[in-house]
Amino acid sequence: MRNMTALDATGLRAIQDFADALQASGRTLLLCGAPPQPARLMAEAEFHRHVGDENILSNVEAALKRAEEDPDQGPPRRPFELD
Repeated sequence: MRNMTALDATGLRAIQDFADALQASGRTLLLCGAPPQPARLMAEAEFHRHVGDENILSNVEAALKRAEEDPDQGPPRRPFELD
């Protein structure tokens, strides 16, 4: 998310829908590196309650480590691949 300079409610809803699609397919969305405005909107909307505190991370390295820790993730897949 580091290059996302702004986020509105519509964008947040799109991320939520994507997270739901991943969850329905047995995967988890990890978000990392949100700049101040998107991070503030996600906090105000309590978005962490939807994706889990443990899945919102400060940087790519932390997200990669988290992905390795999650045994439910299964084998690596191409980004944005939905079954």
